[in-house]
Amino acid sequence: MKDSALSVANYFVEKSLSGAKDLKPLKLMKLVYIAHGYMLALYDESALNPRFDRVEAWKYGPVIPSVYHSFKIYGNQPITKKTEIFSGETKSEGIITIQMSTPELEDEKARKACDFVWKNYYHYTDSELVDLLHKPGSPWALVYEEGKNNEIPDIVTRVYYRKIVDKLLQKDC
Repeated sequence: MKDSALSVANYFVEKSLSGAKDLKPLKLMKLVYIAHGYMLALYDESALNPRFDRVEAWKYGPVIPSVYHSFKIYGNQPITKKTEIFSGETKSEGIITIQMSTPELEDEKARKACDFVWKNYYHYTDSELVDLLHKPGSPWALVYEEGKNNEIPDIVTRVYYRKIVDKLLQKDC
């Protein structure tokens, strides 16, 4: 299965559960988007699956609807398990059996980008991440219109995160 926003989200959920760190849906949505930005900037690739995933500018920042809908059941509570998706069904003797699978992050570059994001952004609170992603000139700020869920094009995200990567590289020099 191709990586998707849900495989990125599950990777972060796994990190939170294995490290006994709380991860709530709002923070998860922001971390997935930030990882998407770094993937675009560093590798000119997306860990998202364009068939299922798109990034939208919602009131509280960039949101990938598949991540939102998969984890909204937790509300403002910590996420306790990875999400699963429908992967097919079988029919035997008139009984339909539904198969579910857990999206897992397979791509090594995506894992590295997610590890970087976890290390450098997990310590932010949910509201600090919202503020960070609402900065003037951010992809969200460029496309957000109240009451609309406008798509945030990958090119806008790539350019924005490329500037962040360039600044980080200048600091290291």
